[in-house]
Amino acid sequence: MNKNLVKIFICVVVFIATFLPRLYRLNNPVADWHSWRQADTAAVARNFVKSDFNLLYPQSDSFLILNTARLPNPNRYFINEFPFYNAIVAVLYRQFGIHESIARLVSVFFASLGAVFLFWLTQRLFGYKIAALTSLFYAFNPYNIYYGRVIMPDPLFISLSIISLYLFVRYQFILFSLVFALALLVKPYSIFILLPCFYWAIINRKLRQFFFSLISLVPFLLWRWHFNQHPEASFDTIWLFNGQNIRFTGAFFRWLIFDRMNRLIFATGGFVLFILGLLTSYLDKTRGLILAWFLSVVAYMCIFAMGNVTHDYYQLPLMPVGAILVSFGFWHIVDSSRKFFIKTLNILLAVSLLVLSFAFGWYEVRGYFNINHPEIVTAGQAVDRLTPPDALVIAPYTSDPAFLYQTNRYGWPEGVNLEAKVSQGAQFYISVNFDSVEQYLESKCRIVSKTDVYALIDIQNCL
Repeated sequence: MNKNLVKIFICVVVFIATFLPRLYRLNNPVADWHSWRQADTAAVARNFVKSDFNLLYPQSDSFLILNTARLPNPNRYFINEFPFYNAIVAVLYRQFGIHESIARLVSVFFASLGAVFLFWLTQRLFGYKIAALTSLFYAFNPYNIYYGRVIMPDPLFISLSIISLYLFVRYQFILFSLVFALALLVKPYSIFILLPCFYWAIINRKLRQFFFSLISLVPFLLWRWHFNQHPEASFDTIWLFNGQNIRFTGAFFRWLIFDRMNRLIFATGGFVLFILGLLTSYLDKTRGLILAWFLSVVAYMCIFAMGNVTHDYYQLPLMPVGAILVSFGFWHIVDSSRKFFIKTLNILLAVSLLVLSFAFGWYEVRGYFNINHPEIVTAGQAVDRLTPPDALVIAPYTSDPAFLYQTNRYGWPEGVNLEAKVSQGAQFYISVNFDSVEQYLESKCRIVSKTDVYALIDIQNCL
C-alpha cells in the first residue's frame, strides 16, 4: 500500500478515536463543570449573532464590574483573549442556529486536529509505536476528554500550540509564525511553547530562523495594546501569578503534583508511567526536546502559580507532552527485557498501569459532566419565554454568569444593590433560591410566575 495512503489512514483513525469520546453528553446545557467560564465564552459567541459581529469589541451578557478599579462596563465588553474561537462558533450559529452543541463540536474538532498533529510530531521524532501510544493516551484520557469538548478557547489553544511545535520541528518557519501568532491571540500562555522551539533551534543551528519567526509576537502585542485601552472590559489577572503567596509552598506542590497530576490527570497508573518517561527523557537530543517542552509547562505552572492551583483546566498544556512521557514510560517497561517470560510480565504491568489510569481518571472526571443545578436551566427558559427579548434581568448565582446565560437576556449575575440596578434598567428578578431577598421582593412586587423551582418577579415599579 502507498505510504501516503497509510499515513492518511492512520491520521483518520487518530482523528476519529479522539473525536468520538468527546461527543459524550454533547448536548449538555452550559451548566456543567466550570460553567462560569463556559458561559462567558458562549455568551460572546451568541452576542456576535444577536448584535454586532465586532472582533475588537466582544460582548458578554453581564453588566457586572470585572476590574479591581471598579470601572463600570455599560457596553458589556469582554476583552480578554482574542475571540477567534467565539467567532468560529458564531459563524456556525448563523448557519445552523444557536445550539451549544455546535460550540462544543468546534472544541471537539480542534482537540482531534491537535491529536493528529501530536501523532505526526511524535512519529517523526520517535517512530510509530511511541506515536501510537501517545495518541491513544491523548485520545482516551478522561481529563482530556472532558476539556476537549468544553465551550472555552482552551482546546483550540492547545491544538494550535501542538501544530506550532510540529511546524517548527519541520522547519516550516513561515507557517509556524502564522499559527503561533494565532495561538498567542487565542491564549497568551502559548508563549511557553517557544522554549522547546528554542531548544530545537539550538541543537539544529536554526537560531536565526527562530529569532526571525518572533515577528509572530506583533499581533499579540497589538491586541494587548487594545486590551489595555479598555480596563473596564477585562478581568483582574494579577492574582493568577502568586495570589496568597502560594508559589513553592507545601499547598502549591500538593495541589499540582499530588492532586492534579497524580489524582486527576494521570490518575495513579499513568503517573507512574509519566515519571518513568520523564526519567528517561534525557537519553538523547531528540528526547531532550520533550524534556524542554515539559520544563516549559513547569515554568508556566510556576509563573501562574495561583491560577494553576485554583483552576484544574490550567493544566491542559501538560496533556500533549504528558502523553508523550507516558508513552516513553510504557515502552521503557515493555522493552527493558528481551526474555519472553519477563517481557510478557512487563507488557502486563505496563498495560495494567495504563488501564488503571483510564479507570481512576474516569472515576475522578465523570462528575464533571453532571448538571448539578438543573433549576437554573428551567428558570432561564422561563425568563426567555415570559419576558420581552430586550428585558434586563437580575439572575443571582454568586456572580457566576451561568444562570444569566440561561435566560438569554442581558443583566446581572448577582442580587445585591437592587435599587441601583433598577435605576440602571433592571426589570425582572429571577430566583431559584427562595431566600430572604426573594421573599422581600415577592411581598412588594408583581410575581410574573412562580413554581417550586423558580420565582420570576417584575421589579420595575416597586423598588
